[in-house]
Amino acid sequence: MKINMITDIKGVLNTYTKLKKNFKVRQSVNYSEIITKGGQRLMCNHNTKFQKGLFLFSMVKREVLKYIKEHGYIEPMDALPTNCKNEFWDEENKRVGMDMNNAYWTIAKLKGYISDNTFNKGLENDDFKAIRLSALSTLGKAKSYKVYEDGEYVRNELLNGNEELEKVYLDIRYSTYGIMHEIAQRLGDDFCEWKTDCIFFKDTKKNRKMVKTMIEDYGIECKIEK
Repeated sequence: MKINMITDIKGVLNTYTKLKKNFKVRQSVNYSEIITKGGQRLMCNHNTKFQKGLFLFSMVKREVLKYIKEHGYIEPMDALPTNCKNEFWDEENKRVGMDMNNAYWTIAKLKGYISDNTFNKGLENDDFKAIRLSALSTLGKAKSYKVYEDGEYVRNELLNGNEELEKVYLDIRYSTYGIMHEIAQRLGDDFCEWKTDCIFFKDTKKNRKMVKTMIEDYGIECKIEK
């Protein structure tokens, strides 16, 4: 399906409804999409920073599909929560956080889901952070469209996602939390909580060194959360 970029989504929608055309539309914070009856796909970016990195979506999907074709069925890591807190944490302790840099993106590369080239392209611009996350999180995700017939809204249509692609993203997420869980186990009572890719713990030189070493041993860069 050919993609045409437009700048005025509201104008197109207004024209299509007045001309009583058949189409479907999907809108989000960063972009909107219209698919015509003939299959033409129109896209409009609402975020100029987001627009610069749209190429990452196709690169990531293409390489993940290639990985699945070559390696077959993907079984995600065991599910773990995005956030986890030590209910016995002593609030009197001084805590510090260690943040994994570009965690999902790096794990996607380390697991072979994306190539070094795509990995490096995604890090070329600081504005690409949200795009990197979206390119991974939307893998195989179902899409909901508003369907218009003769210019009138008639129903919502949910296009089924791709379970194999979704499992790749789940594996990336749970692998990240798996590292957090491993570190938390090693810290014991000195563990405070983890939030996605940042772990908080009792601030000692020994703990800082241990946590940093454990993260870097996975090939992931990290830094103290300020």
